[in-house]
Amino acid sequence: MPNHTQDRDLADRLVSIRKRRGLSQPELAKAARLAASTVSKIERGELANPRLATIRALAGALGTTTTVLQGGIGDTEQADAATNDVWAPVRHALAAPPAAEDDEPPTPANIRAELSRLQVELAAHRYQAIAADLPALLRDSATAGDRSLHAHTLGAVGWLLTQNRQWEDAALVLDRAIETADDEATAAAAVATRVWSELRQGHLDPARALALEWADRIEPKFSRASLAQLAVWGRLWLFIATIAIRDNRQHEYEDAIGLARAAASRIGHEVITEVGSTRQFGPITVEHVAAEAAVLNDQPAVALAIAAQTPRPTLLPTAAGRLRHRLDKANAHSQLGDWDNAMGELRSLANQAPEWIVQQRYSRDIMGSIVERRRTLTDDMRELADMVRLEL
Repeated sequence: MPNHTQDRDLADRLVSIRKRRGLSQPELAKAARLAASTVSKIERGELANPRLATIRALAGALGTTTTVLQGGIGDTEQADAATNDVWAPVRHALAAPPAAEDDEPPTPANIRAELSRLQVELAAHRYQAIAADLPALLRDSATAGDRSLHAHTLGAVGWLLTQNRQWEDAALVLDRAIETADDEATAAAAVATRVWSELRQGHLDPARALALEWADRIEPKFSRASLAQLAVWGRLWLFIATIAIRDNRQHEYEDAIGLARAAASRIGHEVITEVGSTRQFGPITVEHVAAEAAVLNDQPAVALAIAAQTPRPTLLPTAAGRLRHRLDKANAHSQLGDWDNAMGELRSLANQAPEWIVQQRYSRDIMGSIVERRRTLTDDMRELADMVRLEL
């Protein structure tokens, strides 16, 4: 439900800063590359919950940060009814774990085997099948007598709930994972998912504060740090870099991605250090974030050049982070008006990971841009717009 008080607060901030900069509405719209009607609607409080990308464009044109203009307003996209139905059994299991079907108690070896199988399912993005299996895994991991495995299980469930926009349940599970973890690297992995969840909802300030707190808390000594310590620390700095770009903090972005590169260089290759996870870190992951930053800075040619120079991933190439990079490539092609290559990337993703792409607001943003800028649509464009549930 739209929050009209927040809309009015945003409108007042926008009017005040625009006037102090000596800009008219049309001048601001031109500088931000937005329609004049969009600026007018925001200032009248008639555009409920404008996209974070829109606020960022306005903030950049006004020479301020996104968070100053945003004033704490989020950008949360709620899951649709079909997605909520898929995850209902998991929500029920979190409140009341199901009874065991046999008398044989679970063992840590059983849980590790299930988490290994979960990793395969995650890489294939079979969310409906995963959701059906998670209640039993949650129950068994809680009773197998291994706190670390239980924390990893909770972290994996929190990641899946975040991926499928089950925001409140994800926060509860991840907080439980942090409390259960018996080492800082495992706890920080759950924290990283919490940061990602806040970022996906457009809560830049909370995401940045949490990532900075834990990056400082777990800063490793490179000479003797484990792969897990380096990977989660580097990943937190990648999130800080991503947040900085969205907040128009270019210098902070450069510092943060430099620290992430240092950790990736120390590791030297892509690694997965979390049980039951497909989340990777290494030199390729860092360059994918650099390409994303270029797209956000309206530098599509730079983004595509980075993508072309970065080695193709061989470690779980269909993991969510890798698919996200391909959305960045699709967006870069779209920014350049290269509809064939943009649609080629989107169609390939839709064929390869249909359950994943419909959960990505980014895919709807790209399709929305194509629909808006094209005079006519091909059958494939219309079909894909329907598949990703684009609403205009």
